[in-house]
Amino acid sequence: MTSTATRGKTARRWGWRCERMTLWLLWLGGWDLVAWQLKQGRFELDLLVSRGGELRLLEVKARKTGAWVGGDTALTHDQRLRLQVALSRYLDRVPWPGAITFQRVSWAGWRCRFHEVERWEALGPGPESYEAS
Repeated sequence: MTSTATRGKTARRWGWRCERMTLWLLWLGGWDLVAWQLKQGRFELDLLVSRGGELRLLEVKARKTGAWVGGDTALTHDQRLRLQVALSRYLDRVPWPGAITFQRVSWAGWRCRFHEVERWEALGPGPESYEAS
């Protein structure tokens, strides 16, 4: 029987691998890495990538095959709010002039699912910067 610490370490290692595989798939799609496992205070942003003028935050949820809770449903409302706070803190330091989007990526074993992209306009530049362009 495995200990809780061993299971936790195994889960973190699997999550890290899934983040790397996600990054590889994005790279094949023409995305460039901006940041990986970026710490913002006590929060962490899994992946920040860009393509053209778009900055996308990706939250990767990985579960082994047969897990009780799948990665598809593993992102709570509170976690989403924490991600928005962390991204806002990042954007305070490194402003982004273009579109800002969010996407969940869930892994169930080796099966990967990219969920629908969400626009997070409230975190982007204000209307005055759009008028200037």
